[in-house]
Amino acid sequence: MDVAGQAKGNFVESLFRPFVTGVLALLPIALTVVVVVWVADFIARVIGPGSAFGGFIKRIGWNIGPSESGAYLGGALFAVLFIYLLGLLSEYVLKERGERMISAVLSRIPLIGSVYETTRKVVRMVEPRQGADLESMTPVMCSFGGDKASCIPAFLPTSEILVINDMEYHVVMIPTAPVPFGGAILCVRKEWVTKLDCGIDGLFNIYMSMGMAMPDYIKPGAASELK
Repeated sequence: MDVAGQAKGNFVESLFRPFVTGVLALLPIALTVVVVVWVADFIARVIGPGSAFGGFIKRIGWNIGPSESGAYLGGALFAVLFIYLLGLLSEYVLKERGERMISAVLSRIPLIGSVYETTRKVVRMVEPRQGADLESMTPVMCSFGGDKASCIPAFLPTSEILVINDMEYHVVMIPTAPVPFGGAILCVRKEWVTKLDCGIDGLFNIYMSMGMAMPDYIKPGAASELK
């Protein structure tokens, strides 16, 4: 390439580089806005004024506000207050007795009982409870084939051991990247699964960043034996 052609190429590159830099600078903000808008739209469709739940809320608050928006706001405040009082009642009065009573009733109903039990187990995974480290969704590291084999971070949904052909396994969920809201369920040898001290949000960030954030959350000694 002659000097003139090289100079022209450098000139075009110098003009184009700031544009690319600007796009890369705006990309995280744009993706954040897209996710927030998508979540807000999903919530509006599920519990917004135009949804079936929103219609129920408006009927509750019809006597509070003179307009539909006022009725929805009044009904929403009433629903929040009811949920808060129910939480206080469940935490300080009923505790687990109320849950056992509800489970005993709903578990006898075909189909509804199965849906309720599955939903209850999922809720208990993310429910903050004292002394429940392994009863909730726990970040783990799975080393397939032993200590010197390939490993992958995953979630441990339950501490219960699964016995297959006289061998003990953990059931783990391996999320997908960069959207860690799906994945695969695998049975991994018990001795190949170690607890990962990075927190649920840390493991989500690892997958959402497609692994780039892994050095920020997985430090030397982060993996420890499950107890």
